[in-house]
Amino acid sequence: MLAGNTWGQGASTNIQEPGLFIGLNNGQRVYARKLQIKSPLFKKSFVLINDSAQYDMAAVQYFQDEEGFYTRISNSKRSDFAKRISVGKISKFYTSKTTYDNYYPGMYGAYGYGGYGYGMPSTRRIYYFSKDGGPLADLNYQNLRQALSENAGSLEVLDKYRRSKRVETGLTVLGSGVFVYGLINSLKAPAPGVVRRADPTLYLGLGLAAIPWVMHLFRKDHLNEAIELYNYDLAQQPPTLR
Repeated sequence: MLAGNTWGQGASTNIQEPGLFIGLNNGQRVYARKLQIKSPLFKKSFVLINDSAQYDMAAVQYFQDEEGFYTRISNSKRSDFAKRISVGKISKFYTSKTTYDNYYPGMYGAYGYGGYGYGMPSTRRIYYFSKDGGPLADLNYQNLRQALSENAGSLEVLDKYRRSKRVETGLTVLGSGVFVYGLINSLKAPAPGVVRRADPTLYLGLGLAAIPWVMHLFRKDHLNEAIELYNYDLAQQPPTLR
């Protein structure tokens, strides 16, 4: 495939076509035989096309390389790229955030740039979704409830998520309160001749606070379940109704 340009392409998040390309902020799409993301130390990151043309990452809205399709995340906190992991009426994306235990956050995402941390790194995924090829939104209960509002089944799954979160929060608060009560009692000076012992409520509080953690290990991923149900139900409808 030869390198080339097309104009007037929208920055859609549901683009599905083979090949390597980048989409620029001005609407131009540049195709390539070879595409590389370069992040030189102490310099701005850029895209290298066919070992010759360079494009500043700040000018790139989306791109597709051998690993998949990426689109820009732009909000008040960061400007980065998220990788698409599923395509549908609701498409899902993620980026990775790496933080360091004794310094400021380091690089963001699979192709993050700017900022280097020190110490022991810790990486977690941050998920987003897009509806109808629109801009990315944080994948959370509030945003999904609005985006999936026309699907009763998805709303029912989201209600399960909300109820389970309320139970977890309640147990965490209760367990913390009981633990503090037990700790205070354990620190009180014992009566003469009585051996100091930990108050039993100390262990009860720890047990209550641990329940949400155990529940989280075995709980279904209701947010993703709601998305999958939404996409599945939509796929069953005639094309004219989608």
